[in-house]
Formats: sequence, C-alpha cells, structure tokens
Amino acid sequence: MIKDTLTIVNPTGLHTRPAKRVVNEAKKFECDITAVLNEKEANLKSLLKIMKLGISEGHTIEIQCDGPDEAEALAHIKEYILSLED
Repeated sequence: MIKDTLTIVNPTGLHTRPAKRVVNEAKKFECDITAVLNEKEANLKSLLKIMKLGISEGHTIEIQCDGPDEAEALAHIKEYILSLED
C-alpha cells in the first residue's frame, strides 16, 4: 500500500458533480483507492461513501492505494483531484 496527502483546492470541495468524476477516474484502476478524512475512510469508487465524508475546500485528505497498479493510480487520482474546478 502507498499513500499521500493533498489539500482540496476546488472551491466547492467534492460535492456530487466533482465526486462523481473522481469515482469514474478511480474505477479505471484495479487497486483499492481510499480517501481518509479525520479518521473516516471512503472507497473512492463509491459516490455515496465519498459524499459521507463531506470533503470541502481546504480539507487535507489522505489517499491510499493498494493493489497491482497502486503507484499509477495514486499519481493519477491526486493530480485529477487537484485539477478539479467545479
């Protein structure tokens, strides 16, 4: 398993529309991808679980990837989340 942290810069956080886009990106990878915020975890391949975290602008989250393509997944998801504008 590998992990890294990032701070959400999207002004609207990960509300429904950007969270759905993150789910679609996460599903492209075989490994498990998890977001952690304040000791709560969510599978990034599940919109409902992401929404339950309530991730807003300025929150620092940890992304954990575990599986055969974990390095590629972590780099891609981190870059993707940081580039979200809505």
